[in-house]
Amino acid sequence: MDQQETIKLPIAVLSGLYNNCLVDLKNPDPTSKVPASESTETLAGLPVDTVVVSLAEGKELPSQQLEFLNNIMKACKLEQADYAIITNKQNELPDYKAAFSQFKQKQLILFGIAPADIGLPINFPHFQVQSFQQVRYLAAPKLDVIEADKALKMQLWQCLKQLFLS
Repeated sequence: MDQQETIKLPIAVLSGLYNNCLVDLKNPDPTSKVPASESTETLAGLPVDTVVVSLAEGKELPSQQLEFLNNIMKACKLEQADYAIITNKQNELPDYKAAFSQFKQKQLILFGIAPADIGLPINFPHFQVQSFQQVRYLAAPKLDVIEADKALKMQLWQCLKQLFLS
């Protein structure tokens, strides 16, 4: 008799397996039938309402920070298909216009990145939800700093409730 075994892998392991599948905003997939400026889908083919941009020391977030971020998003009732994570590859940050054209998101969350660093023409402090061109922005300290500080976690949670749960 056939028995199917179900194995559940932690998110950090899955992201490690598929770390070469991130969308490169500077060089969209040339084989795509939809032009990058009209694309509203992730690689999984699902719409993305939220883009998270995080400062990373290497090409990708360390597994502990990635797990922390995924837990944050899960607390906001978002599945992994609901958001895209972008990191600074080779110390280069994406331009917010490139993120707009790639994802058409409703929210953009910046961890460890100032709004001016991605080309936003507005500036706002950490933990202040800011609207600009029909997108809501939130800037916060780096993920590892937030994870280590309970007061920062509470501030972040209050802002995320404004973005997602209100």
